[in-house]
Formats: sequence, C-alpha cells, structure tokens
Amino acid sequence: MFKSITFEVTGDQRLACEGCEQRVERVLKALPGVGTVRAKAQNQTIQVLYDAAVVDAAAVAERIAKAGYQTRVVSSTSESGS
Repeated sequence: MFKSITFEVTGDQRLACEGCEQRVERVLKALPGVGTVRAKAQNQTIQVLYDAAVVDAAAVAERIAKAGYQTRVVSSTSESGS
C-alpha cells in the first residue's frame, strides 16, 4: 500500500534553494520503496509517496536527518490503487 507523508523542516538548516530541494529529492529517491518526492523551499516541506510494504516513515525521516535536516511530520495518509 502506498502512503503519503509530509514533513516540515524545523531545524537550523533550511531548504534554501532549488539545489537543496534537488539534493533531498535525490537522497530520498535512492531509498528502496520511495516513489515521488517533492521538496519545497518556499514552505519548508518535503512530501513523500512511498510503498509501506518496502519502507516505513521512520526510515524516510532517518534519511532526511542524515541529509542534515530536522523535520516533523505534518500529515500522513494512505493512498489506494497506486
């Protein structure tokens, strides 16, 4: 089952530019089970669509932390049929 989760960047290191967005997207897409990633510097959010049978939200959050960003979950939903 695919799930969607949105993180808000909360730490001192922020998504400052398009390069930061691309770096986060690249790092997360390398994680097995992660599909779509949208990092937005404008509102400091990272939206991730992932396969819950392959990876969990904690692993996604850990990968974001390893990239240097502190986050908190602002929403999480299940998607059917994707």
